[in-house]
Amino acid sequence: MKKRILCFGDSNTWGYIAGKGTRFSEEERYTGIIARELGEDYVVIEEGLNGRTTAFSDRIEPQRCALEHIMPILLSQLPLDYMAIMLGTNDTKTHFHVNAVEIGYGMEELLANVFYILKRWNSSAKVLLVAPTSIQPVDDPMFNQASEVKSRQLGTIYKGLANEYGCLYLDAGNLNMNLGVDGIHLNKESHKILGNEIATMIKEEENGGI
Repeated sequence: MKKRILCFGDSNTWGYIAGKGTRFSEEERYTGIIARELGEDYVVIEEGLNGRTTAFSDRIEPQRCALEHIMPILLSQLPLDYMAIMLGTNDTKTHFHVNAVEIGYGMEELLANVFYILKRWNSSAKVLLVAPTSIQPVDDPMFNQASEVKSRQLGTIYKGLANEYGCLYLDAGNLNMNLGVDGIHLNKESHKILGNEIATMIKEEENGGI
């Protein structure tokens, strides 16, 4: 059976193109890059939703709370070998009125549920926690300068969570990726960089972490 990787995230996992609102092609999205780099022995499952948060409900964009949907999504995709989680950017929106530490609480609650589900169904899947790259929002009413500051703080907070829960960890903010015209979404080249990095991490993990 092929090894299965679930990529769980927001619009950057969906492949949103800044300024257009359309979607990068399957081959251009970072999930497609992972699939290409790992080859035919792996299946990469995309679970990206525009506006998805860690644990905060949004009346403007309802049904976006990951915590409320994680069980059916995860159960529907078992068995898994890896699950990559990249969320937190949408949590910095102004109308949530939460700081970076509180966003970390949301991610912690999500991780607790993920690990409960995996344990309950006897899954040995490894979880890769990805801190999203920091944003520089341009003329977006839902994000402001405080959102940018919060996004820069998530890397340190998520690293602590990864250590606590035994996750693999990647800080996408360290990959020198560029954003699209809105200062929020990854551009095509950044999808390639992120996909290659995650694929490399999985290859190393498969080789005993070397």
